[in-house]
Amino acid sequence: DQGRVYAGEIPFEVQRTDLSGIGKPKTEIMINLGNPEVAFSTSFLPSDGVGLARMEFIINEYIKAHPMALLHIDKVQDPDEQRQLRELTRNHATPADFFVQRLSEGVGTIAAAFWPRPVIVRMSDFKSNEYATLLGGRWFEPDEDNPMIGFRGAARYTHPAYAEGFSLECAAMKRVRDEMGLVNVRLMIPFCRRVQEGEKVLEAMAQYGLKRGENDLQVYVMCEIPNNVVQIDAFARLFDGFSIGSNDLTQLTLGVDRDSEIVAFDFDERDEGVKAMIRMAVEGARRNKRHSGLCGQAPSDYPEMAEYLVRIGIDSISLNPDAVLNTTLHVLEVEKQLAQAKAQVAQ
Repeated sequence: DQGRVYAGEIPFEVQRTDLSGIGKPKTEIMINLGNPEVAFSTSFLPSDGVGLARMEFIINEYIKAHPMALLHIDKVQDPDEQRQLRELTRNHATPADFFVQRLSEGVGTIAAAFWPRPVIVRMSDFKSNEYATLLGGRWFEPDEDNPMIGFRGAARYTHPAYAEGFSLECAAMKRVRDEMGLVNVRLMIPFCRRVQEGEKVLEAMAQYGLKRGENDLQVYVMCEIPNNVVQIDAFARLFDGFSIGSNDLTQLTLGVDRDSEIVAFDFDERDEGVKAMIRMAVEGARRNKRHSGLCGQAPSDYPEMAEYLVRIGIDSISLNPDAVLNTTLHVLEVEKQLAQAKAQVAQ
């Protein structure tokens, strides 16, 4: 979150919405959230829970250090960074305890704010260049030409370069669910390229005490790589639901690096090819009796995309908080139109 101070008065408009008159759409309306400090105020918005709880914000703001640097301070070659790491963790029995406590408290705050509604927590999805900016991170990350499709997501979790870090993430989530009792937390695996990769991650999670199905634990996977769509039947055997990440799915369907300014004009979630991929993902999830949702930027930015998602029968749409009210009203209107059209056909 970033604040700005401007000279003079800035014109603004206040829009008020009477929530008592808003109906509940059939399509679940969920929220994208990362900052625990706004979790309780955001929870008062009419929603079905959190469709994307971002772990990265908590790590950036409340932990500030790379998990592998915390576990292996001796491998950090900068004395000043070593000093900062020790200072960060001096009030905890071990650096690992510091990471687990801070991450579990951040996620736990979000889960408590929305209890008993589901909170889908995405395991860490920093790119290697982003991980490198954390304290001590540069000593543990590769220098990649294109981190967007490099060492990220599920590929990291069982790799020797990060497996210990993933074990800390799992320990934090186990604390949230088992010790805090916040079993409304569901976990989500990002950027899972291959079915075999998903199998390895689930095996690792089970070893760390997070076995799918135990204590009602549901594990979702991000559907953001074309292979997730093509092999959705196989992925559905491993996971309880799919959350379509329209940002990555768009860049990989169109071949557009979304970090590249020079080709940014070609990045458009509304492209017919991208919409076809989303439709196939929703149909595949329905065919396998799995939850389908979308947590990308598209429905927050483009009302027509929210309408498209409703018409193809997606189970949930996860939005930025400022888009929840307007999108809910729009979804209700679309569902009303669909119901009227269905009634006319039945006559």
